[in-house]
Amino acid sequence: MAMKNVFSTPEYRQDRLLEEWWTSCEQGNLLSALKKHLRTFVLCVYGNNHDSTKEERLANKFLFRPMEYFLCREDPEVVFEELKAKNMPSQLCGKVFKTGEPTYSCRDCANDPTCVLCIDCFQNGAHKNHRYKMNTSGGGGYCDCGDQEAWTSHPFCDIHSPNVAHQEEQNPIETLPVDLTDRASALFMATLQYIVEILIWGQCDNLPSDLQPEGELHDTYITMLFNDEVHTYDQVIKTLQRAVKNCTAQQAREFATLVDREGRAMVYGGCFASCEQCRSIIDQSTSRHNSKPLKVQVMHTVVVAHQTFCLKLMVWLQKMIEKSDGLRRLFCLLSMKPQEDGQSLMEKLLLHDTQLWKVARVLSHQLLMAGVLMDQECKKQFAIIFTKWYPYVMRDFARDDHDHDVCVASLSVQIYTVPSLHYSLLMSEFLLDTHYRPVSITSLSVQIFAVGTVARMLVTDHDLLSVILVPFLEACEEKKNVHGVLTLSKAERNPSFKRACFMLYDLKYALICKPASDEWNDKLRNNFLKGHESFLKLLKLMQGMDEVKRQTGMHLEYEPEWEGAFNLQMRVDDVIASFTEWCSTDRTVFIEAYRKTAQMLLQCRDNSQKSEQHTVCGHTVKCLKYDVLSKAVSIHLPLSRYLAGLHVYMGKFHLHFGCPELNVENLDPVKMIEPPLRAQVMIAQSQAGLWRRNGYALLNQIYFYHNVKCRQEMYDKDILMLQIGASVIDGNEFLIHLLNRYGLLVWIKPEYDVPTGQDDNVRQTIMLAEEFLNLVLIILGERFVPGLGQVTREDALKREIIHLLCISAMSNSELSKNLPDNTNLETGIEDAIHAVANFRKPSSIGAAGSGKFELKKECYKEFNPYFYHYCRTDQSQAEESQIKRKKEEKSESHTLPPPVPPRFAPQFVQIVNLLQCDVMIHILSLILQRSVAMRSRSWSETQLDRVLHLIGLALHEQKRSIQDGNIAFDFIGKALKGQPNLMKLLESLVADPKNISHDSTKDLLSWILQMFMEVRQMTSLAEARGPTEQPTTFNKEENEAAKKRKARLAAKRKEKIIAKISQMQQNFIRDNAELFESTDADTSLMHGTSEMDISESAHHESPVAVGKFKSLPCNIGITKATCILCQEEQEVSHNSRAMVLAGFVQRSTVMSQCKNKDPPDGEKSDPLFTSSDLHVGSFANSCGHTMHADCWQSFFQAILVKERRRLSRIPHSLSYNIVQLEYLCPLCESLSNTVIPLVPALHTLVSESDISDVDLSFGDWLDGLQKTVENSMKQDTSASKDDPFPFLLCSLSSITKMMADSVASNFQLLWQYVSYASGGRFSESLMEMMKKFAKDVYSFGLSVDPDDLNHRVPIMAWNTCAYTIVNLEQYLRGEGKPLFGSSPTRSVDCINALVKFAAVCGHVMPQKIIKKHCLRLLSGVLSSGLERGNDPQCILDIDLFHYLVAVTMALPSLYTEGATSNALPLNSLNNQYILKLVFTAHIVQAMLLSDRLTEHEAAVKMENDAESIALMSIYTEIRRKAGCLPPSNSDPLPWQFSKHIKDAVLPFLRCATVLYHNLTGVPIPARLQEWTEETDAFCSYLSLPTNFSELFLSQGELLEGLINRWCSSDILRARLSSATSQSLVSYPLSVNHLIHLPDDYSQLINQISSFTCPSSNGNDSQLPTMCLVCGVVVCSQSYCCQTEIKDTKVGAATEHTLRCGSGMGILLRVRECQIVLLAGTKGCFIPAPYVDSYGETDQGLRRGNPLHLCKDSYKNLQKMWFTHCIPETVAHNIESHMNLMSIHWQHL
Repeated sequence: MAMKNVFSTPEYRQDRLLEEWWTSCEQGNLLSALKKHLRTFVLCVYGNNHDSTKEERLANKFLFRPMEYFLCREDPEVVFEELKAKNMPSQLCGKVFKTGEPTYSCRDCANDPTCVLCIDCFQNGAHKNHRYKMNTSGGGGYCDCGDQEAWTSHPFCDIHSPNVAHQEEQNPIETLPVDLTDRASALFMATLQYIVEILIWGQCDNLPSDLQPEGELHDTYITMLFNDEVHTYDQVIKTLQRAVKNCTAQQAREFATLVDREGRAMVYGGCFASCEQCRSIIDQSTSRHNSKPLKVQVMHTVVVAHQTFCLKLMVWLQKMIEKSDGLRRLFCLLSMKPQEDGQSLMEKLLLHDTQLWKVARVLSHQLLMAGVLMDQECKKQFAIIFTKWYPYVMRDFARDDHDHDVCVASLSVQIYTVPSLHYSLLMSEFLLDTHYRPVSITSLSVQIFAVGTVARMLVTDHDLLSVILVPFLEACEEKKNVHGVLTLSKAERNPSFKRACFMLYDLKYALICKPASDEWNDKLRNNFLKGHESFLKLLKLMQGMDEVKRQTGMHLEYEPEWEGAFNLQMRVDDVIASFTEWCSTDRTVFIEAYRKTAQMLLQCRDNSQKSEQHTVCGHTVKCLKYDVLSKAVSIHLPLSRYLAGLHVYMGKFHLHFGCPELNVENLDPVKMIEPPLRAQVMIAQSQAGLWRRNGYALLNQIYFYHNVKCRQEMYDKDILMLQIGASVIDGNEFLIHLLNRYGLLVWIKPEYDVPTGQDDNVRQTIMLAEEFLNLVLIILGERFVPGLGQVTREDALKREIIHLLCISAMSNSELSKNLPDNTNLETGIEDAIHAVANFRKPSSIGAAGSGKFELKKECYKEFNPYFYHYCRTDQSQAEESQIKRKKEEKSESHTLPPPVPPRFAPQFVQIVNLLQCDVMIHILSLILQRSVAMRSRSWSETQLDRVLHLIGLALHEQKRSIQDGNIAFDFIGKALKGQPNLMKLLESLVADPKNISHDSTKDLLSWILQMFMEVRQMTSLAEARGPTEQPTTFNKEENEAAKKRKARLAAKRKEKIIAKISQMQQNFIRDNAELFESTDADTSLMHGTSEMDISESAHHESPVAVGKFKSLPCNIGITKATCILCQEEQEVSHNSRAMVLAGFVQRSTVMSQCKNKDPPDGEKSDPLFTSSDLHVGSFANSCGHTMHADCWQSFFQAILVKERRRLSRIPHSLSYNIVQLEYLCPLCESLSNTVIPLVPALHTLVSESDISDVDLSFGDWLDGLQKTVENSMKQDTSASKDDPFPFLLCSLSSITKMMADSVASNFQLLWQYVSYASGGRFSESLMEMMKKFAKDVYSFGLSVDPDDLNHRVPIMAWNTCAYTIVNLEQYLRGEGKPLFGSSPTRSVDCINALVKFAAVCGHVMPQKIIKKHCLRLLSGVLSSGLERGNDPQCILDIDLFHYLVAVTMALPSLYTEGATSNALPLNSLNNQYILKLVFTAHIVQAMLLSDRLTEHEAAVKMENDAESIALMSIYTEIRRKAGCLPPSNSDPLPWQFSKHIKDAVLPFLRCATVLYHNLTGVPIPARLQEWTEETDAFCSYLSLPTNFSELFLSQGELLEGLINRWCSSDILRARLSSATSQSLVSYPLSVNHLIHLPDDYSQLINQISSFTCPSSNGNDSQLPTMCLVCGVVVCSQSYCCQTEIKDTKVGAATEHTLRCGSGMGILLRVRECQIVLLAGTKGCFIPAPYVDSYGETDQGLRRGNPLHLCKDSYKNLQKMWFTHCIPETVAHNIESHMNLMSIHWQHL
């Protein structure tokens, strides 16, 4: 891309240039002078391919600085400060949000959800004490603080509160000096004209004549690639690699990222021919398969230079107008001033928006927002311009492929939610655009239409509604079928209609501000009704979408399209509700709207329908002839439903159906109810199984029809239309219409119950009858609609909540999810919830669950089992829940009767007559008769239950009519007529409920009869039938007595059976006593004495683990186990079938004391001496489940075979990676990648011996080892320099020759106790498993390929054991738990198995390697071994517990003979001395690093004892030997220092205790099973002196010499003298924690909002992700920050996780409030530890409630991370969430 400089810089004098400009300005010809200068210097700055720094410096010198001096005539900084001082205090914040910045919307005060505040205004305002929502901005909007139209109260924060002293409005231009105003006017006009001319310039190879450089242009061209939001990253990258010479994958990825971010990128530069060739290749490569090619142009460098300058100039202009209110107002007026062609410069930018690339669009929009949208006066003028061109821009956008947010159409929300602005021609451009809406000028609609006063003005004066709807209707024309109905196809590739649907959002914004009744005027009415008529045309197009016909014969071959219609319906729902609300505020508008809607509905009717007559109960009715089973039916009826929504407002205006004022002819109520009735019948038939062959498409439509997202404007309105029909149609006629449509006219005939031999359709008929009765129940009982029943919206909302909570207690999010999404009623929802429910806080916040709302007791009486929003499952659960509740409350009655319904509104009172009409009484009587009958083929208990509820409703209405004195309603009178009447039938059923199986139905039956009696007694027509109540009571009491009698008999029978079984057990035990005795003996071997129950109760003296006085061991760990695969039980033995534990080994950095270090390369690292900072280690854990080794091998082999058979062309991502030897435990499915062999207790493998025979002092022992090390060093100069083991081991005999005889004999005797003699060799299977585990630990611990013979294999086994113990100790220390007795059994068993394996792993390795490791270890402490090699070390650089484990395990092999060894680390004297030596070294470490002592309170001052004083003197001497300067602060007091040293070495002692307890089997004293910080108990157990000074005093010259050597090391002194040394740690090692997070989540969002992509020159990161381990923020899931590791592309999060956590990561996606867990190439999402006031998380910030840190949840995350549970959590999440498998986690 690099090109040579082709444009030379001419002579430049700023003073001469300014004089020329000022003269031209006075002559009115500044543009020409400006262009003359730009023609030359723009090319010098932007045409020579300078680096960004030089380019910026030259631009400032030649271009921007002269313009500032021209404007100010003196120092610009001084002038701008003066102008700023004249500014009025801004009352409008107007801060433009960056992507990801937090925004706040007050739920109490905001006029609509688009009104938001920035964090500064929110924190400094009253709204922070209100109910508010929090979210993250997508970028582009601005803060509404100070906009009084956005808020109902508190429009100003403290920062922007109005100044009372400046109440008079003043034109800000008047504050500017006159001459500056003239110059600013000329400069703004000239620069704007230049910008518009260049940006809309259509030629690529030359410029306008007055900007064209003199002479012939150089042959320097650029191939410019443009973004189209259609092609993928991979397509662009591959294309660029083919088209651009020498373009690497990384360069192509950078180009693709740049194109995506800025909208275009220069991918190649050179001569025209080469650039054209590149363009041609790109065009051909991307136009295959009839796809749209990438847009690419060959542009001359002069054109690109001027375009680049235009972008910089827009940024400069924005800065200039922000300097002064006067300059802003001046700029706005000039930009909207009409030019010679009648269009302003602003209009030209609007109309050419789709021709601009992404960054040019964004900058032009920002210039608009900083200018016209920040000035209230100019905003209205701009809104009119915007509205004028709205249809054109939207049509253009629909054909564009850019996001709406980058389109000018997106500004509509800034305009149309202001009730006052005109929108037309812009949208046509938007429909043609190739960018998404965020990049389009149409996105500005939200900045305009969302302002109430502006939107209202536009509706009134500029016919805004029609302006929006007309272009949308035009876009719908091409989607119409032959019947004039919309047909939407998901498979259509042209996205123009989908983009056109953004106009519906703009329409919603325009209708947000509903006018009050006194705000209407004739102009508003006329324009609203004009827009309303256009809206009715849209509803007519939607009426009858996606008709379906019942499929017979074969199943549907292809599922029909259904999603498009529902997506459109959901977009239109809010608009329908808004239009309905507008119509409800003015009588004139309502009447005209209702009349127009009715007329439009009549146009949709099929007038060719035939009719037929049917007679039921003497009533003959003319019914429409239509068979739902054979003809087409549509579930989309928006026009009918809109009419129903309007109808309920008739009562408000004192109108009624058919009144002359409505003037609606031919509006037949029977035809009105026909479409929704057909939909109900089709759904009922589907429930009965008659539409099975129509596939899932129909089922999905029915589901969404009832779903909370759609039901308000679909199902609910259909029920409302049927209720409207029931209110105006005679009751008998209405029911006959329903029966006819359901096909039940035959079913209601008594003779239908007579068997005819043709019972095929009886089951379907029974189900249809049940659905029919359910619909009648709903029509009669569902009255909670304002205008239908005498209720309010709040009552309806409360009822909805009551019925949700009757199913079960629910969290706030569950309630919100199941309630209609109405942002305007959001606070009302909250109030309604608290009015009917009590909040129960969670017992454990966070991961354990959220708080629940429980219904208040007084609200349970409103429960209706047939609530119309219940699905079958909900209904069943609710009934069970209520019956269970009543049983728990020991209620006398378990009945769930129908609640008392509210009254109907006057115009709907007629509906209750359905209950007393002849057809209804006939239906009730018929079903009760069939219930009494011995057998009925057409009856079901569900029918009876629904009939009883209908009777209950009728009785409630009868009771109400009696109380009101209404004699017209006489259900009781009609019910008692006929033979048998309803009462007798009910009595018969109560007396003999033989056909009723459900107790709930029996209880309801009794309640109905009792209610019947009460209501009958209330009526004046009732006959005196007092005795009738007695049989009922008697029968009821008799039934209860029978139930109790049966229960008593059952209980007695149960007691007899239990007694008999017990007697049989006693006899069996007596007869087989010896069997049970042996069983008791065996059970003691199942599991050895665990750490949880070991105490000193069995030992009279305190146990000692090492030394001459070592206590007797006991069995610990697993001694007998059951294989989970074959279920065979077996003792753990060294010579039988091997037993193994499922295990997982992983590399770990959780205990790292230096988080900034990169992990070492496993191939090159030498792990023998573990670094003291524990930067990286190997950790092993287990689920604790045991298997036979051969059973596990068969199981794992089966997994391998299964994976090999899987077709490679069908990749299947599993929760485990078989390539990494991963598998899931067969029992608990825990992730595993190895097996840990179970070794029997080590003391059982050696012969009993008495070490007391050995009389060897510590000094002599040390002398022997030191001689061994010194005499083992190679003297052969010919030895290879690459030999990692520069030792030649001396034999034991050669060492003893150098000792005194008595010492030599004891030294030799000491090493005879290290070999076992009684056990024999390990079995082959156990040896094989030991080799496998050793190899796996090496491979996984170092992240290298397996290598059985590598010399580091045993080292990794020892280090894994040590690291796992240290991790357990740190975790328990951090939790404040005791070291023994508080760990889970699986952890105890795992560590026991690891220690025993570490002790015997040397048996599977060549002894030469083990010996040389031992010599290297000893030389590190006893000689100068640490200082050798490529990385010299000192005593401070190594972790001495890892050293202790390694040397303990290796030392027994030091003097063994032969290739293999029988040695075990059970020599108690050896162990005591090596522990004593290492512990002494550790104390030296602590002393050398004890500059910063723990501060102790003065109140706990202690006396200085002899031990403290002695230790203090040793400390002083050691620091003197090390050459340390005195501490900067005064020396600590002796008791303080003693306390500090004991605290520092306590973790080492705790770890050593765990090691030797598991190694030797010596039980733990009771006082160590409790939390203690005292060292005495640990020292006693480990045979160490409790007085640490004894370790240094009287221990001989050898130890003193060693200490001198350690302290006098040059490396050690360099470490101590270097203040910045990162390798030094302090003791005790601190327990790592995840980073500190702020309590308020918005603080975290605000903190992250300033993060920019490190690879994109400061551009915003789309998905910033924070590592919770170290706090680093990375740009996740983006191409720009991808890197390659081992030839694999990985994202920034994965790359950071590999460095920070060795592949295990826990990261927070801040903008999505989501935790990402990464484990290698797998991952999962879990909720972030932030919860709202209800204890709930909010992934994706969907609810937007304020979030605060939940400490319990964060503690659980900390535990998961520190205990290495991330891989297991990821595996379990992938198993339970299959969608996680499709994510490429390595790209995060």
